[in-house]
Amino acid sequence: MLRFDIGSTILCNLGPNGWKLGRVIALHYREADWPKEQVAPYQVLLESEHALIYVPEDDDRYCRHPSREDLKIARRMDALAKLPDDEDDISLGQSSDIFKEPKKLAKRQLNCSNDQIKTEIHHSNYRKGHCHCCDSCPRSWSAVELYSEHYRCATRNQVTVTQHSLNLGVIKVGEALDILVSSACPSHEGFSQCPTLVRLPPGIDFTDSGKMSGVVEFAPHRNSTYEVEFVAVSTVDWKKEDVGIVRLEVSFIVEDNIAPRDFDMNAYGKGQESARIKANRILDQLCDLWDMWEQQKLSNRETCTRMCKELDQLRTLLEHHPQLDEGKWWVYLGGFYMNVHKLLENTLFECELYLGHALTFGHPETRQLAEQNLDGCYQKRLLEAARFMWIDGIEKMMQGKWKKAVNIFQRAALKKDGWGWAVNYGDIWMSEALARLLFHASSLAKYEPTDTSEDELLNQVKTLLNQSSRRVYESGIFGDHGHPWANEISEAVSVYQNLRKDDSDLSEWLNQLKQRTLYWCALVLGGAEPFPPQPKPRLEPRFVKV
Repeated sequence: MLRFDIGSTILCNLGPNGWKLGRVIALHYREADWPKEQVAPYQVLLESEHALIYVPEDDDRYCRHPSREDLKIARRMDALAKLPDDEDDISLGQSSDIFKEPKKLAKRQLNCSNDQIKTEIHHSNYRKGHCHCCDSCPRSWSAVELYSEHYRCATRNQVTVTQHSLNLGVIKVGEALDILVSSACPSHEGFSQCPTLVRLPPGIDFTDSGKMSGVVEFAPHRNSTYEVEFVAVSTVDWKKEDVGIVRLEVSFIVEDNIAPRDFDMNAYGKGQESARIKANRILDQLCDLWDMWEQQKLSNRETCTRMCKELDQLRTLLEHHPQLDEGKWWVYLGGFYMNVHKLLENTLFECELYLGHALTFGHPETRQLAEQNLDGCYQKRLLEAARFMWIDGIEKMMQGKWKKAVNIFQRAALKKDGWGWAVNYGDIWMSEALARLLFHASSLAKYEPTDTSEDELLNQVKTLLNQSSRRVYESGIFGDHGHPWANEISEAVSVYQNLRKDDSDLSEWLNQLKQRTLYWCALVLGGAEPFPPQPKPRLEPRFVKV
């Protein structure tokens, strides 16, 4: 029995050309010259090229149901663009979870302070967990935060997007441009935040005010006639409900893109091929290094050191050949930094920087390949946020601020269901359990009322400890002994229950528990076992512009 019916929208694997969206138009398809026993499950009309293909097997390797992001990637240029035919998030299967917060609350979390509006992007702001793990200042949003279908920071934070498009018609190589393309936009500055400059012809400049000027020069990597779909955004008026983010799209056709007599196309082609060969060698070396790590032939440290050396070489190569293969090598650069990040190096910034740059090329295959990686990148933002929020909560416990710690731990666990970047053993849940117990016991000692009854408290604490115990058991790291901190918390709960049964004084027990809490929290913040090591500083401390 086939998985899809006629009329179903599916995603098809076209090999080197990536996955493409199409509609099933026939089942059990055969061509006249095929052997009698050969039958393809589906004939498909591709959405973009309107070409007919067939799917060889009814298997996820060849065709699959498209996700919400797949549909959007196929049907619009970027996450700020308007969907065709007035499609909206609901028609594309958008989860309503994004819109749980009232719009005023979502907007209130966003804030652009003077400290944030600087020349450098505060790339770690998302670690606070606010604003759906987007930077809290839209004026600092990066290319992935603006353009990626997996980040969707404007949608998640319910910021208005104002569309403005301008068609300049046909422009020939050698002609001059001098036009303020933003003249009809409600915002008149801020367009240099993340413009897709790689799409512009050589010789054309674009300014922060939205002015496009210069003389169109020959582009050796383009056809004799090619289309330009340039996009720039301004977030300076993000607070204004009737403006928000301005997405400016400028389109035109370039003709007469023919090499001048003094340009050696043969030498250019050889240079590109040489760069491609070098890039492929680096890619092979990166794959080999990762395979060696998976086979435990290389340590984490050696793997990171050697991979970063190869990635530096690839970055240098791309600086000399930035347009190589429509930007796909920038995807590999960012994608392999994600592998380095998995080994607990602080390189998510590099992942997002290079994958975001790849998005600006606008090439369908490059964008699709980048988005495949950015799905994982956004999940790693959530994991990082969970870890750093956990650390924030631990710091609050060190200060005796139990209720604030509980609130932070709750939000941290929601990011990735109790997981974090290297926080794998229910650490967040056991921390919340202890913070709840300490808050309740401290309130009783001060004769202060609490919102939670004794039975409710114990149920909450035991549920959290059970959740962490299951995670510890599944990991197999601690054997039958369990996590030492969780064991100590469980023992503290038992003593607490006995003291409460006998109506005994809690003071000595509470003071001892607070002292032990300081000890365990110090281990967490110091990166000592059994907790994850302290987060490392970024490999490249300065902000890198592409």
